[in-house]
Amino acid sequence: SPATTVAPIPPTKVPTTVAPETPTPSPQPPAPSPEPPASSEWIKGTWTTGYWDCCKPSCAWAGKGNVDKPTLACDAKTGERLFDANVRSVCDGGTAAACADNAPFMVNRGLSMGFSAVAVSGSHGLSGDDNCGQCYELKFVDQIHPKGNWGGSHPDLVGKSMVVQVTNIGYDVNGEHSFDIQIPGAGQGIFTSGCTAQFSGFSSGDFDCDNNYGGCFEKSGCARLPQELQKPCEWRYDWYRWFAEGGQTNNPYVHFRRVQCPRELTEISGSVPSDDEAYPKVDVDSYAQPGSGEPSPSPATTVA
Repeated sequence: SPATTVAPIPPTKVPTTVAPETPTPSPQPPAPSPEPPASSEWIKGTWTTGYWDCCKPSCAWAGKGNVDKPTLACDAKTGERLFDANVRSVCDGGTAAACADNAPFMVNRGLSMGFSAVAVSGSHGLSGDDNCGQCYELKFVDQIHPKGNWGGSHPDLVGKSMVVQVTNIGYDVNGEHSFDIQIPGAGQGIFTSGCTAQFSGFSSGDFDCDNNYGGCFEKSGCARLPQELQKPCEWRYDWYRWFAEGGQTNNPYVHFRRVQCPRELTEISGSVPSDDEAYPKVDVDSYAQPGSGEPSPSPATTVA
């Protein structure tokens, strides 16, 4: 549906996820890893953002997470999958980039799938590297940001779910900020050289409509992206309803829980968690109508 021009995002900027530039772990150790949520437990009170910087995903380095193999990156020039986890990131002068198909896609009216970075704070059960390869269901809820009363889910998004696999770590994602979803056109953040190295013939501004933090405001901006990124960019406006009306959707709040990774995601990432069978499967058909995928009420943890 056509995008509607609305007032700008509030002045507080939310940085996009920063992928590590070398395979060496960050010198600042993450918070102790809490036990993963129980399979029936929903975590409430956190919100999400989006980004697309083309950098090699952090989980594509070896030794991240309890998985059978690291997330696959792609060669920036050929687009071929890279099976060598030691290839340097395109954002650090190398040739390893995020694969173009690490983008969101609609499964049905009430469900989409994709990939995401996660926080390192540990305050909501997410701690960073240990989460690599894990999958989470994000259920979008009717909640706005209290400081300034802005953003949140558009009414059309409320009740819908998205299943994401963790492929990146957001060292700048903390507090109530839980997931940073990979969405073409959503903003490159501080890494503005990776996409131009991966896709020749485009300027840096083409990848986020000259807006590094927040990306394109309108669906028409997706036409500036490379052809293979245009459809997932449009997903942001059609299914996710970014800035469709009244400043919504904008950094929506979610309830989330860990789920078993669906084949639709692991066949793209090449990575499967070793403990995946301990978590509930996603019944895709049950999400055909928004809100229908909601399980029976169960205990939930709310982030303070």
